[in-house]
Amino acid sequence: MDAVMMQLSKTVSDDRGTFHALAMARERNDGSWEGWLEFVSADNDACRYVTPIETRQHDRVTMERWASGLTVVYADGALARARATHTATAESDQLLALQELIEALDRRVPHVERAGEAKIAADARRLRATASERVALLRDRGGDEDVVSEEREHGREHHR
Repeated sequence: MDAVMMQLSKTVSDDRGTFHALAMARERNDGSWEGWLEFVSADNDACRYVTPIETRQHDRVTMERWASGLTVVYADGALARARATHTATAESDQLLALQELIEALDRRVPHVERAGEAKIAADARRLRATASERVALLRDRGGDEDVVSEEREHGREHHR
């Protein structure tokens, strides 16, 4: 279970707004702990950004010590990392959704005996072509399978 280790006393800001920084952690299966930062919008609790894992510590006490040493300067850099992670997550989520759409369209069997089926089949072909173009664009920009598989492996999302 995720635990709040501490909340920084000062907020951090960027072009997205002002955020409260939370040092978060959870115990791993081997008894060690991993920690990251979450940024909660000062204006909207639903708006959160999450960094990748920032540290791994042997136990909770050392994790708490790490969290207690965090500074606003560190949090500013972490907010930038959270932004990069959020963008990669959003693009990989799009990639997964588009691939699922293409697979569903490929499985679709046209029922030529039904009225309007020719138009539906033509629309499905156009939709598949557009989705395929978007997949190619995302892969060219780096939202490829490595990002997707890494997120699946870690089971992390940009919001918790």
